[in-house]
Order: sequence, then structure tokens, then C-alpha cells
Amino acid sequence: MNHFVGLLASLLWMLVIPGWAQNRVLVGVVLDQVTQQPVPFATLGVPQQPLGTAANEAGAFRLVLPATASPTAVVVSSVGYEAATLPLATWPTGPQTIRLRPARVALGEVVVRGGKAKTKTFGRTGTSTFMVARMYTEPDLVSDELAKEQGTIVPVDPYCVLRDVNFFVAFNRFRTVTFRLQLYSVRQGLPDRPLLRRNIFVDVTQPRGWVRVDLQADSLVLRGLNEVAVTLQWVRSEAQEGSQKAFGIAAVPTPGHSILFRDKSQALWRAVKPGNLSLYLTADSYQLSNHSASARPVDTPATSDTLSQRAVDRVLGTGGGPPRSSHHYGDSAAVGRYVPVAGARLYCEQYGQGLPLLLLHGNGQSIKDFNQQIGSLAQHFRVIAVDTRAQGKSQDATTGPLSYRLFAEDMRQLLDSLHLRQVAILGWSDGGNTALELALHYPTYVSRLVIMGANLFPTDQALDPALLTILRRQVPLLQAEDDPAARTQARLYQLLLTEPQLTFA
Repeated sequence: MNHFVGLLASLLWMLVIPGWAQNRVLVGVVLDQVTQQPVPFATLGVPQQPLGTAANEAGAFRLVLPATASPTAVVVSSVGYEAATLPLATWPTGPQTIRLRPARVALGEVVVRGGKAKTKTFGRTGTSTFMVARMYTEPDLVSDELAKEQGTIVPVDPYCVLRDVNFFVAFNRFRTVTFRLQLYSVRQGLPDRPLLRRNIFVDVTQPRGWVRVDLQADSLVLRGLNEVAVTLQWVRSEAQEGSQKAFGIAAVPTPGHSILFRDKSQALWRAVKPGNLSLYLTADSYQLSNHSASARPVDTPATSDTLSQRAVDRVLGTGGGPPRSSHHYGDSAAVGRYVPVAGARLYCEQYGQGLPLLLLHGNGQSIKDFNQQIGSLAQHFRVIAVDTRAQGKSQDATTGPLSYRLFAEDMRQLLDSLHLRQVAILGWSDGGNTALELALHYPTYVSRLVIMGANLFPTDQALDPALLTILRRQVPLLQAEDDPAARTQARLYQLLLTEPQLTFA
């Protein structure tokens, strides 16, 4: 019997080995042809196929070509170098040393005549996200996500000098992630020609928030373009022990906008619609004379904004970009306190004196989203800012469905703890829905309402149909995750799909 088992194992091994042998492993190092120094994070890719990788900081690479693929060549590239196409038929069996030639740069005239500079913002400054597009994950050692790229198209003025690029990290569960920033011209809605002359790498260590990439030292001039593609290419990551490996940039489904993806450096670009990343750039825009400016019409950020974008932001909150106030609203050790309610602890802060004014934020937001209003309002009112249950710093001990009636009951208990009645309420989006529920069921607690972006029913008359489709897809995916934060997000999304159901008859 043991002899038979051993023979069977030997036969299975012989059957498996040929399949493994078909996999081809390419190893080597990428150097600068002139200096003989390593080219950090150079990319290798198979033309028009999702196969490739990125070298490490020392230029060393390891590329596994699966048995099912039959590529004929590999393209090695990096910003600032001429790409090298290497046929696989002549690739050596051992390590390969690849030398890239620095690209010749034709320096054009960079002169601004007869115009004044105006600093402008181009792109989406909102921080909310309804799309869990986890483009950057590394589930195991076999799956190589290196050189994956994600971005969006941003409108620009005909002549501008870039100051910075900014993107909002919705979640980061790595210890650190390194990206290569890329800028391209646009052709038929997809990235076309690279615009940068040198590598610009970005290290991200924060779990959430805005990341700013300062470009002023590069004096990057965009001339004769009405839009550019701004992308981030994944080149390195370091996982946190015991943490799920995932990274995402905030995005919302905006009709007319798309998120750009490609799996590897030489793969085909694809646009996923609708989608709009929280990514923007600031630039000094120059109004030039007719003979020196581009003749092509350009939409400014204000005029290129669509009703669909405003409809999405009406639900999610625009976020307004990085907070401009230096006061830590929403995270104040001096005035912050917790108030117990049934099944939860609500975090709140109070500012100013006068008539009480309760601020209620939107879905997935917090006190911080009133950052730019609290200071001014506190000059006239006693401002009570609160994080709704399961959002911001407020804690939720329950796991059942969320509802605006539950939120309204929480607010009633909060006002009872403060011995307040006849309170004015400013409610944004979900906060507006909660305010309506509070006024409907506890009218003695409400003196007046200021409601923005609220709705009576969760139908396509209130929410963009594309947004509802995205939510229906995301809820089961989030519910299946072994992550309390993801499940809480699923409850918040489900709330938008099922509520409110308000009647005033």
C-alpha cells in the first residue's frame, strides 16, 4: 500500500512539473546607461497585456510570466528615460542587466507675456466616497499588484504652472505605500503622452486624509491643453502585521466622469463610468494674449461642474477640500464630551452663546465637515455640533439597521441631557432627514429648521440612479467583509437605499 501511494505521488509530481516549468521568471536589474546607477522603481510590462511588475528602489526586479501567456517582448520604462523593448526570444536564462538611456529633453521657451497669474483649483475637492474600488491590494505573494495605475482626467486652463497635486485617502491599511505620480495628455478620453520629465514619488503613511504633492520646485508648465490625466502608479508597499492589505482613494459615481485604470505599465487603459476621484491640482493660471494662448475652448472648474455632480455631492457632502481653519473642530480635547444614549455614546462639542443651534452632518461625515461654518455661527448662537451614531467619533454598540428615526431619538436624548427645548437645527443631507424626523415626532424640541439636501423618499427622484446602482452593488460586498468598519459602512449605505419614508399627512 505504501509503495502504491509513493508511486501515485511520483506520477502526480511528474504531471505538475511540466505545468510549472512553463512559467517563466525574469530577473535582473535596471541601470542608468550614463551613470550606471540603479533606476528606482522602473516598470516592466508586456505590450497590451495585464502582465508586468515594478523594480524595487535598487532597480532589481522579478517578473513571473504565467504559463497561459505567450508574450514576445517586454517593455522596460521609467519617467525621464527612453523605453527599451526587449524580445523574450533573446532573453538570457540568468539575471539580465538592462540599461536605460536618459531621454533627450527639448527645452522650449517658457515665458509668460502680458498676463497676470491667478491661482486656481482644478478637479474634485470633496472627501466623501461611495465607491469601494480597492484597486491596490496584495492578497498574497503570488499576486503582484506592482505598477498598477489609477487616475482621473482634470480640466485645466490653456497656460498654467502647477503648484501641487492633492488626493484624498479614504482608507490605507498598509504601513506605507509608495506611488509614482504621472501626468499625461488626453486622447479620446484616455491617457496618451507622458508630460513629466522626472520621477516624482509619493510616500503615504497616514490611514486617511489629504495627501499633498508639492510641484513648485519642478516649474511644470501646461501649455495648449484643456485637460490632463493625473494618475498614481503603485510601486512599493509595506504591510502592517495583522491588518488587511487595502488602499483606496475617495470617489463618487458621477455621470459624465470616469476613473482611469490599467493593470500594468503597458496594459491598455480602461475608463470605469460613472466615477470621480477626490483628486485635484492647483496651478497659477495665466491669461495670455490671443496669439500666445490656445485657441481651444476650455471649461473652467465652475462651468464644467454638472448637475449630476452636484446631485451626488448633495447626498455625500462636498467636503470642501482640506480644512482651512486651524481650530480642531470635531477633535477638541478642551470642549469635546461624550453623551450616553440608548445603545451608543454621542460625541459633541459646544461653542458660543445665545440661542441653541444643533448642527447635523451628512451620511458618513462628522463635526469636521462643519469646520468652516462653526466659528462664524458661534458668534451668534450656542452651537451644538454632534457626530451622529456610528459616524465620526460617536460609538455604536448596536449592529442592527440604522434609521433616521433612531438618529432623531438619539438627538432627543442628547437635548434632554443638555436640558434644552425649542432648538434651531441646521441639517445637511442625512442631517436634514434626521431633523425632519425630530420635528415630526418631537415638535417641542424644535424651534426652526434649516434643511439642505434632504429627501422624503429613497427613490431615483431624490438620488441619482447611477448612485443607487453603485450602492446596491457595494452593500453585499461590505457586509461580507470581516471588518467592523466595512460593516458599519454597509449599514450607512443601506440607510440611503431604504430611507427616509416621510409623510406629513
